Amino acid sequence: MMAGGEPTPKPSPAELLGRIQARFRELGLFGSTLTLTHGGEKYLVRCDSLAFAVYRLVEKCHLPPGRPGWPVCLVTAETVVDETSPPQMPEDEFDSGLSLQDWLDLIETFFASP
Repeated sequence: MMAGGEPTPKPSPAELLGRIQARFRELGLFGSTLTLTHGGEKYLVRCDSLAFAVYRLVEKCHLPPGRPGWPVCLVTAETVVDETSPPQMPEDEFDSGLSLQDWLDLIETFFASP
């Protein structure tokens, strides 16, 4: 919170993407395609000059909406979208269960050098 009890303003999508890109550069991961497994599901992660994206791969790629998967988290200079936006329903097969910050934390855990 800022002085006077006013909440800290949220960064714009462009600012948020810039921060994510900077961290991926620090980690040496910028422009790389990463593979992660979470909750028994496989995901591809990539951060480049256009976007940060987490893409869920589908084992049975004939099932809609993805062929072979779909984005569960996307940050561009214009928008921020993640599949954990409320309301969350436990039976929602498309929900990754992770927010944008959770994905970033998971990437740090698996790919940051000690």
